[in-house]
Amino acid sequence: MSKEFPPKDDIKPHNSSRDHARRYACKYCDKTFSYSWRLTSHIRTHTGEKPYKCTVCNKCCSISSNLTSHMRIHNRKTLHKCTKCSECFVSHFRLEEHFSSAHPGKKLNKCTQCDKCFSWPSDLRRHFSSVHTDDKPYKCTECGRCFAVTSNLKRHLRLHDKVILLR
Repeated sequence: MSKEFPPKDDIKPHNSSRDHARRYACKYCDKTFSYSWRLTSHIRTHTGEKPYKCTVCNKCCSISSNLTSHMRIHNRKTLHKCTKCSECFVSHFRLEEHFSSAHPGKKLNKCTQCDKCFSWPSDLRRHFSSVHTDDKPYKCTECGRCFAVTSNLKRHLRLHDKVILLR
């Protein structure tokens, strides 16, 4: 079975969002918008209106999606907490942004033993346990060598695989 399509001239072109007429004009500036909801959102930048309110801490937002993002602070168990002022953020990126502007000249995730800095707290913990402690609970079953972190043991085990392949 083959489908028949109408002649090309009879097909109406699809209007994408950029083809829509910019019918909604801002009364405060010269910007225009294709959709009324975008104009409404834009006008709030002029009026300062923030109709979306957090039910936990009363923070107000001008856009509902910003409130949704904000609510993650209250809902998530793992937050990114600033080590200098204890402010919490929903992402590591936001924490770094805060850290560089609120605490200029200070380093984030700095090792207390050797002053080496890390982007992530987990990297600092891994560094500390593998470099600054004698605790090496992960033992190679092939040669008995011990490691502080599993990733180092896994990398080491690949060396044994290569030696076996060469024999």
